[in-house]
Amino acid sequence: MAGTTGTRTESARRGKDRRPDCIRCQPAARQAGRGGAGRERRGGAREAGLALRQTELCGCEPLAETARTAMAAGSAPGWALGVLGVVYLFLKLDFISCSQEIYGAMNGNVTFYVSKFHPSTEIIWKKEKNKVVEWDIQSGLEAFQSFKDRVYLDIGSGNLTITRLTKSDEGLYELESPGVRNKSEFHLKVIAPPPSPSTFCSLSDDGNITLTCEIMEAGYDIDGNLLQYSWECPPTVQCHRGLSPSEAYVLKKSDLSQNVQCIVSNPLFRTSASISLSTCVPEALPLTPRQDAVTWHD
Repeated sequence: MAGTTGTRTESARRGKDRRPDCIRCQPAARQAGRGGAGRERRGGAREAGLALRQTELCGCEPLAETARTAMAAGSAPGWALGVLGVVYLFLKLDFISCSQEIYGAMNGNVTFYVSKFHPSTEIIWKKEKNKVVEWDIQSGLEAFQSFKDRVYLDIGSGNLTITRLTKSDEGLYELESPGVRNKSEFHLKVIAPPPSPSTFCSLSDDGNITLTCEIMEAGYDIDGNLLQYSWECPPTVQCHRGLSPSEAYVLKKSDLSQNVQCIVSNPLFRTSASISLSTCVPEALPLTPRQDAVTWHD
């Protein structure tokens, strides 16, 4: 039995190597037709590559490793039946869900673009299961609730545009229509430009300088998890990354007559502020220019 199990496991491993790691947004039934009947029946069960589950941004990946191992071994009837049940479930599906994360600017517009859409007699867009806009060939177009006068539906492509975005527009949007094969879902996040940051500096006992970059505007914390900090130093300033992205260290042997720039960005916007290193040291210390290359140390 051990020899048989090892042979089947190796066969399943070779079959896995021949398959792509990720198959994007294709019907499971179509995928089931690939790979050949001979490979599917080795070990008494179909390969795990038949079972796909949807991941973020329309990516698909193989079923869990434990299920694949059980199918390859084929030694436990209970496991085999369970796996075949999963395969059967996927074969019953004629579509899979494509989910995307979309960023929209506060007070701006955003469009949800639909793939593989065919003209249909009915289109319904929903947010969190509540109707946003509905169109059918007999009744025409109707927008609901706060979306009235703020949405545009392209009945030829299924694309939906929302204007004058607010924070209340955030959420999960989905399209329901006979004209779309893959279920289309969009997670909307509405973000605003970050305020200009403030920069500070302090001088350590060894003469090196610590730089700090912060957003001081009261109430701006709604998009804090999306903010990214970075630093730009001229070639004559030696910079080290700090303990956090909003900190940087400047070596005392740098050209302290230069400015260092802090950059704050989110997925849609970027802002910056600069600080003069000369303001960080006592006037008695010389500001000797050096020709050192800029260096980042992780």
